[in-house]
Amino acid sequence: MTLWEFAIFICIFSGFSSFSNARYIPSVQVNVRGDIPTAKIIITVLRKRAKYWDFWQVNSRICPPSLCYMRENKRVKPRGTGESAFYNGDIVLDKVAADMMYGTSKRRRKRATTRMKDRLWKDGIMYYQFAPSLSRLARKAAKKAMEHVSNKTCIVFKKRRKKNPDYVRFISEPGCWSNVGRVGGMQNLSLGSGCEKMGTAVHEIGHALGFWHEQARYDRDNYVEVAVDNISPRYVADFEKINKTIANSRGYSYDYSSIMHYSERTFTNNGLRTIKVIGIGKELALRIGQRDGLSNIDVAQLRDIYFCNRKQDNDEMICPKKWVQNKRGCYMFMPRPKLQYAAAQRACKKSFSTLVQINTASEDRFLKKHLKNKYKNSTVWRTGARRINDTFVWDNGEGRKSIAMRYTAWNGSVPEGFSTMVLGRKKSSKDFTWEGSWTGSVSQLPDHTFSFICERKARRKCLPLEFRDGRDYRGKLAHTMSGITCQNWNSKYPHRHSLLGGIVSEVNPDGLGNHNFCRNPFRMRRKRPWCFTTKEKIEWEYCDITACKGSLNTTLDEKEKEETGDENATNSTRNY
Repeated sequence: MTLWEFAIFICIFSGFSSFSNARYIPSVQVNVRGDIPTAKIIITVLRKRAKYWDFWQVNSRICPPSLCYMRENKRVKPRGTGESAFYNGDIVLDKVAADMMYGTSKRRRKRATTRMKDRLWKDGIMYYQFAPSLSRLARKAAKKAMEHVSNKTCIVFKKRRKKNPDYVRFISEPGCWSNVGRVGGMQNLSLGSGCEKMGTAVHEIGHALGFWHEQARYDRDNYVEVAVDNISPRYVADFEKINKTIANSRGYSYDYSSIMHYSERTFTNNGLRTIKVIGIGKELALRIGQRDGLSNIDVAQLRDIYFCNRKQDNDEMICPKKWVQNKRGCYMFMPRPKLQYAAAQRACKKSFSTLVQINTASEDRFLKKHLKNKYKNSTVWRTGARRINDTFVWDNGEGRKSIAMRYTAWNGSVPEGFSTMVLGRKKSSKDFTWEGSWTGSVSQLPDHTFSFICERKARRKCLPLEFRDGRDYRGKLAHTMSGITCQNWNSKYPHRHSLLGGIVSEVNPDGLGNHNFCRNPFRMRRKRPWCFTTKEKIEWEYCDITACKGSLNTTLDEKEKEETGDENATNSTRNY
């Protein structure tokens, strides 16, 4: 073959190769026999193992122009791992993130947790912009990815306007890459050639929302094994674990199915696996490195860090009549009668509440503002704060254990010599502040009698269910009373069970399936609907679902007695 024939062949061959499931790398060896040059064609085939090229394959040995450039005759590029411009293959470290990752002082590590919180998108709103040069396929992938994330969480994507200083700019430079979290100002997210897949876009958007790679967790060695011998030497550093102060799992189980997890051959040097699944993942034959969409635990963590479940509860909770609602709390303000501490606590107990416990700064602000606006003539209001053994605690009333005070805005000025704390109005500004007071005793009446505030939790409206235990609930609530997103019923990870496939009551089907909605299945009947959680150390919790009065009693029927083998069972609220 002559060199001219070879050139024509390569052009045709390259065109056909773009439609196949393999990447062909042609090369040529030229020999000269007399005056006639000849060519020997060598084709190296990299067979494609999945639906797409993963980020580590696309990003290999590239340095995009917006990240790598010359300034004052000096080469500028982000500090990545190895000689790459990327950390862990596709993460761009800005100066602050690089300081967190590579800082040596303990103080830097300690500040990392706070800094990562500051890098979340305010109110769960990510502003974005499409660069004019963004390819049509990349634009389509980005839109699908944003729709996928918003459908499963409370995160909202809005087109950036001039008044929005912080935003993500989608571009089509070489490679697939992103920053972690909100950097501030404009931050690029690239979906270059080979990255125009919805799953790849979700992965990069996951970084922009605050996710690191799953296999970088500090506890990963309990779940996967890194095969160093199979890793290309320059990429070994990409498998280092991240300090838990930076990548905090928040108690969620290791997520083999996370879209943020490396695939089993990431950075392979020889085509063999660089990550091997071990432990429970191997027992359950779980796979790593999927790029189809957010996993159940991915969703749970996003809903946690952006307070999605709490926001949903705030919108759906209700309070009894005449009670004032603030988020998930109900408050009754009692200007009359004015009572001493013990009498006020008993009065609250009659309405199934306790003296108010102020656990957050926002709750503190709400109460002070409400008192200032609604009760202009009242000067002192009792709370549940009481001194026990020289320490102020939240007193839950008689027969209930007191709990340590968590909100500490007033710790620096705890009043000495008093037995309780109250909200008192300042004469100068008319604002309320914390003051010391006495609990009072019967012999001291009418001294130390004040207005008081009762508090109880807001609850969802009761549902007209047939059974009191909610076994017939078929709604879509998918998190527990403490706000943990539920595990999918079809999944046996992180908590194993054998509920599906068992005998189900013919009259009351369980309603289980490929979802994570709260249920009360026959084989594990409890007091009300519940679910397995996505957290490692919490197997299950109840959901906030209550049947209205008039629902049927929940005694075991004959079918349930037969299946449980308990003829003497009288109530289906047992835990199996």
